Amino acid sequence: MGVRNITMRGLVASGLALALACGGGSSTEEGEENAATTEGGETIRTAGGAAVNVEAHNDWTDGLRLYSQYDEQGWNEERCAAVISKFEEANEAQGGSFAEALYMAGLVSQKCSDTSKAREFYRQALRVAEQAYQTARRENRSLPGNGPLCKARVALALLDMEAGRGQGARQAFERAVREDPQCTSAYVNLAILQREAGGEQEAEALRNLRRALAIESDYLPAFNQMALLHYSRGLRRGGGASLDLAEVVCRQAQLIDRNYAPIYNTWGLVKIKKGDVIEALRYFERAIALDDDMYEGHMNFGQVTLSFRGYQDARRSFAKAVELKPDSYEAHVGLGAALRGLEQFAEAKAQYERAIEIDGNRPEAYFNLGLLYQSYMGGDSMAATIANLERAKTYFNTFLSKAGNSPRYADAVRDVRNRCRELSRRRRRGRNSNRRYAANCRPGRLQVIDDTIAALREAEQMQREAEQMQREAAAQQRQMEQQAQEGQPESE
Repeated sequence: MGVRNITMRGLVASGLALALACGGGSSTEEGEENAATTEGGETIRTAGGAAVNVEAHNDWTDGLRLYSQYDEQGWNEERCAAVISKFEEANEAQGGSFAEALYMAGLVSQKCSDTSKAREFYRQALRVAEQAYQTARRENRSLPGNGPLCKARVALALLDMEAGRGQGARQAFERAVREDPQCTSAYVNLAILQREAGGEQEAEALRNLRRALAIESDYLPAFNQMALLHYSRGLRRGGGASLDLAEVVCRQAQLIDRNYAPIYNTWGLVKIKKGDVIEALRYFERAIALDDDMYEGHMNFGQVTLSFRGYQDARRSFAKAVELKPDSYEAHVGLGAALRGLEQFAEAKAQYERAIEIDGNRPEAYFNLGLLYQSYMGGDSMAATIANLERAKTYFNTFLSKAGNSPRYADAVRDVRNRCRELSRRRRRGRNSNRRYAANCRPGRLQVIDDTIAALREAEQMQREAEQMQREAAAQQRQMEQQAQEGQPESE
């Protein structure tokens, strides 16, 4: 397992602002007597242009206040319900046409791990926003960019992405920028997919990120993705100028906001590729200090500390990653490696087995279980040791079948499968060497296990023969003693 290049696909915007009506003097139009206004008397409107009434605005501001409070303090079932209720009340007070409030209810539902409810709210927000969009087109007026139409569509696309519907998500991002050319979050997420596709699409990814920054010059997610794009190019090209460009972008983002956690995670990846592991560790540590819920940061910090045998630190980070993503295969395998280093072998075994439950077709956990049983799960008897080695062979063979011919696992496959021609005892004696295999060949794990089992069984057989010889010698001794006693004359 190497350091992970994981992109941030979370919601790249967390809230919406309500629009203000333009014009001098009182901006309250006829029929808007109950409209909420600013201190300056300007009517507060939705992104669709409708005046927000006082009751809806009060519920909206109460909902935002609670959202900010609980997002910092942490969410629970009661808090989730309270904030969602406030945004629902705001929508009801606005006659069911408050797209911003519906979007925020969806965002809270997603934060509270209720994806189904989040999707329902986002769809409602999208329907209301689409109606406002169509009305604005008929009236030949524009709507403010990055409104609920943009954010609701992007939010639904991201949920599709997490559900494995990548093509549908991409189409939704493309539609979002057609409908709203100011939709920065759609440009950024579309750029992520284009970067990952590679090839000619990479150039378009860079253009989309530049479009996002042209709209919002301090839009940090766009900076982060641009740095990742240059980093990806550096991986393919062996470093050089691309990695330098990635660092320049990271520095620019840091100047805008020194507390933007994702940029430090990306910067750490760049430092790893440049060979500055100590500096990379510092950046990963900074990322998770700023955002303890950053899964990617914990995974990368865990991998680096694991490479330094910092098993306690690695265990903490991987355990947090498992907490954040209980179904993460990689997090369970990483935690298993850290626990193995801490000699908590039963706990390590449980983590590898959990990874197999998550995805039984991936080979990594089988390799790690083979390693565990080969090198760490001894036995209180020779028979138990042999049984553990046989089990290791089973896991390694399963690893080979799952890994196949994938280049990703080629080194590990050789490590397991390689077989060396063994020199004869006569040739070993003739060369006056302890070398056992021809041409300094390094045997694979399966051959080592076979040789070890053969040696253990030979030792076991020798032990049995020695014990039999001892029993026979003891029996002969008893027989001789008995004959000696029988040959003595009876005492008078």
